Amino acid sequence: MSKIEQLQPQPVWQWFARLCAVPRPTFHEQAVREMLVQAAQQRGLKTDVDAKGNLRICKPATPGMENCVPVAIQAHMDMVVQKGADSLHDFLRDPIQTRIEDGWVWANNTTLGADNGIGLAMGLAVLFADDVAHPELTLIITVEEEIGMGGAEALSADWLQMPYLINLDTEEAGEIFIGCAGGRDASLTLPLDWQSNQAPACTIRVSGLRGGHSGIDIDKNHANANVLLARVLASLYAQKPFALGSWQGGELRNVITREAQAVIVMDEAAARAAVKPIAAVIAAEWAEETQLCIEVLPAESLLQAATLSCTRKALDLLAAVPNGVMRMSAEFTGIVETSSNIGEVTTSAEGFQINCLMRSLLETPKDEFSLRLAALARLAGAHLDLTADFPGWAPNADSPLLKLTSDMFARHYGKQPPLQIIHAGLECGILSGKAPHLDMVSFGPTIRAAHSPEERVEIAAVAECWAVLLDLLKSIPSR
Repeated sequence: MSKIEQLQPQPVWQWFARLCAVPRPTFHEQAVREMLVQAAQQRGLKTDVDAKGNLRICKPATPGMENCVPVAIQAHMDMVVQKGADSLHDFLRDPIQTRIEDGWVWANNTTLGADNGIGLAMGLAVLFADDVAHPELTLIITVEEEIGMGGAEALSADWLQMPYLINLDTEEAGEIFIGCAGGRDASLTLPLDWQSNQAPACTIRVSGLRGGHSGIDIDKNHANANVLLARVLASLYAQKPFALGSWQGGELRNVITREAQAVIVMDEAAARAAVKPIAAVIAAEWAEETQLCIEVLPAESLLQAATLSCTRKALDLLAAVPNGVMRMSAEFTGIVETSSNIGEVTTSAEGFQINCLMRSLLETPKDEFSLRLAALARLAGAHLDLTADFPGWAPNADSPLLKLTSDMFARHYGKQPPLQIIHAGLECGILSGKAPHLDMVSFGPTIRAAHSPEERVEIAAVAECWAVLLDLLKSIPSR
């Protein structure tokens, strides 16, 4: 950790190092929250923790800025946990191991947690600084952002009475984000009839994919392992029907699946011969997935498997569920309007389950897509659950905070900043619903491959973002 602690600006990197030292997967934020509460109380800062586990830390204005407009800085404390197939990292126990390479900070074959740890580190660095000018300041740190935004959903509007809020959870330096997509989780569960099995079995595995963020990367042509595996198995089934023993692909709805595998009732040698031609076709189609591997492996004895008819239904259902970009925005050039990601596919006692995350800049396309999934469920005899709906954040081109932030960006970057709408969920959408008066902007340093073991944050961009934030805070006008 000593290496990143020496990076500039040191206050930010020192806080990021402290965050990396404490495990903080979604739903396991207690340790990092306790660390932050203790640090704040030692400095005499007022802290509050709500029933959900969200944390609020308040700091009075620095001398001379007491009459300025109060500001909130907002970030989340949890991180997506993904690791390479050969990693032994335990996200509940082990600190994130970091490395510096070619101007970027990476983790060691795991997610880094720069999403949103680096934004949180900036907020903490401001809060604990003695030499940073700012108005009355509130740091709002939410939990469970990465899975359902449960922290923001539970946040009291009483915590949002300030006029301005700066969200530090976007990932492209030099750009200001003024809107985001909303989302909705969908789970399709197909009951399976099981039968005993004594025939040989094998494992079909797809691995080595790039993966990525299911919103930001959904239009970047990243292959989804669940989708590719479904294609391989459909090809095999067409040649010779087989029974499905199990399926395991993906861990989170908001991650483009990097690896998936299924155990099927088929002789290993026969499966290997049948898979070879379709694997070659897929590899040619997905040449940009340079580490793609489609292989047949031995499987342990399979005591039971789904019937042939249930296997067929499961493969048909998965093939019919949309994945990827569904529509581009007609209003904002180059921006995805609506998408869906098949993030998890599993088998269990309940049956064959497909978990998706749909996203849209608009509310009605989520409803339309839900109707499509309901129709698929009825045709397949599956059950559909729709949960964790969260709204988007509508842009406000007349925002005073946006004007002020744009001026700061122009001063630092030498040009007017692009104004962006992100095809991902930001907590700003939920917060604006709770406090419509809030004037908000979002920005952050450059992060690449969030939600994957290739996640990294650009060192120079962190310094630039920090400088903008400090100038913005000291430029907040009087009430």
